[in-house]
Amino acid sequence: MQLPEPVPSAMPRLARTSVLAISFAAMVLLAGLLRQTGEAIGGLLDLTMTDASARALLAQYSPWQRDVHAHATLIYDGLYPLAYGAFFAGLAIRLGGGSARWVAFVMLAGMLTDYAENIVQLLALSGRGDLLGTKTVLTPLKFALTGAAILSTLMIAARAGLRALRL
Repeated sequence: MQLPEPVPSAMPRLARTSVLAISFAAMVLLAGLLRQTGEAIGGLLDLTMTDASARALLAQYSPWQRDVHAHATLIYDGLYPLAYGAFFAGLAIRLGGGSARWVAFVMLAGMLTDYAENIVQLLALSGRGDLLGTKTVLTPLKFALTGAAILSTLMIAARAGLRALRL
């Protein structure tokens, strides 16, 4: 089942096939790199939901593990929100039209929360500041916002798929 390509000038750039393909590929690649990094260093702070669990994991890191985590946060997790945000927001707009733009705003809020969490983690990894207490709010909020946007996109995609099958 192939969906027709809308007129490029009428479609937001985020919803274009090329942007969706590139953002999907980047999302998958970066997710794999983050997972591999987490396995190599014994876990990522990104998955800890509280300051206590983040501090416990941070205390277990060697200087090398902190350095690897910081680089992964700067590079991989610096690009990852752009990739998953562009893909899911673009797909929602592509399949749901203008009425689905709210998904992009929810995703943007999730992305901004992810970047705030990254800053907190970089400060802790570098020893320049301890704002890990904010992870108790930031991390669950990041997962809630991005999860809501992803689930909404999947529902929009399911609805679009059903419409296409009825044609």
